[in-house]
Amino acid sequence: MNLEEIIYKRQSIRAYDETPLDEDTLAKIRDFIENAKVLNPNIDWSYDIVGPEFINTMMRWKSPHYLILFSEERENYLENIGFIFQQVDLFLQSNEIGTCWIGMASPKNYKSKEGHKFIIAISFGRSLNPIYRNRDGFRRNSLSKIVDIEDERLIPAQFAPSSTNSQPWYFTHNDDGSYNVYRVNRGILRNKFMGKWNKVDIGIALAHLYVSNEETFEFYIEESPKELKNYFYSGTFRI
Repeated sequence: MNLEEIIYKRQSIRAYDETPLDEDTLAKIRDFIENAKVLNPNIDWSYDIVGPEFINTMMRWKSPHYLILFSEERENYLENIGFIFQQVDLFLQSNEIGTCWIGMASPKNYKSKEGHKFIIAISFGRSLNPIYRNRDGFRRNSLSKIVDIEDERLIPAQFAPSSTNSQPWYFTHNDDGSYNVYRVNRGILRNKFMGKWNKVDIGIALAHLYVSNEETFEFYIEESPKELKNYFYSGTFRI
């Protein structure tokens, strides 16, 4: 299956065969990462693949491998990480390798060689349970709740995973054929807890739109975007 097909089949995996993947498979994963599309080419980021001994997590389960993701702190750096590594998530699942984004995790006895800030981790490995699901297995908001005008071209974003399934995105149409994407303003307290992850989530949703429109996808930041009550502007894109 190609990456676009996986959008409508993937699920977060939380039960793994703890046997490590072979080195050839890990090399293919690294090669895919190095060639993934970035949202903002001006941001330096880095990653590593580590075992469970290098991860602190509140999860009761373990996986044989973890991607630990780092970035310099610049505009859209969290969205950039979500965008890049959701492509990786889809690639892994297209190869029947289970994945799960883990917000409540941190590296143990490990720092970025480049001095970048740790952002988030992704577990991966062979799943002990079925890796795919049917469309009716997704719990997602209706398209009408996340778009100003219903538009089937935005369905891939509707199926994106998000922290605690919060689905923080909202899309609007512009007169020139582009779209704006906004992030829900959840208030001071919830923004403090969820804001970081929801910015990553926006990047994840944009990755689904890129994968579904590789030849035409373009992302940029407007200098004076339209303000939307109870939302934060995250960017503008074409598909």
